[in-house]
Amino acid sequence: MRTSSPVAVRSIAIWLNVFVPFDINGAVVTVPAGPHAGKTAVDLGSALLLTDQRAFSTDPRATSRMQSYAKIDLGEGEPIVSVTHRSDWAVVCDRERGEVVCRSRAGTRRMVARIVSTDPVVISLDCATSAPCPGAPPSLDEFEYRGTITYRPGARELSLDLMVALCPATEGYGAVNDGPGIILFRQAPLPTAAWQAPRGARRRIHTVLADRDGGGFLAGV
Repeated sequence: MRTSSPVAVRSIAIWLNVFVPFDINGAVVTVPAGPHAGKTAVDLGSALLLTDQRAFSTDPRATSRMQSYAKIDLGEGEPIVSVTHRSDWAVVCDRERGEVVCRSRAGTRRMVARIVSTDPVVISLDCATSAPCPGAPPSLDEFEYRGTITYRPGARELSLDLMVALCPATEGYGAVNDGPGIILFRQAPLPTAAWQAPRGARRRIHTVLADRDGGGFLAGV
């Protein structure tokens, strides 16, 4: 049992990413030449779509197809909640020469967050983007997640209730007082025929973490 005073929770950050892993059970190839030679990519036939060149990562700056980042600032008064959305560059290369034939960012207009309440803090997410370069397979043509993030300051409890896509990968992290990222969930793509997975948010994620001993660290409950 903890006997010292509980750590004051000044802020909670939560971020969700959708990304294309650098390797999915051999479902990717290597770019043979050009400025991205050696990187992994999805074979589109006549062209290659670069992956995000990474595995799961707690770094909020890690490249992603789409990201939502929520920050809850907890002071003496009402919590202050902010949510930002981001998409990173999609790059398509010529299959033989490796020359870049498309480099574009997806729009974030369809990534929508709504602050439902501040006691408890409830954030509703309804987020989707489309691949900005043509030719992507069905599971990489649309990216989506939706659901709610809830933080109860009195109980020091954070919960996520989300629907995410079957492919590509989706991950979620939290941080207390701008500390290191804590894994909320990690969902890899389907192990077989990943690029042909059906579109849409079809997989449920339900996670509850709490700082039960006042140590300032969220753990699963």
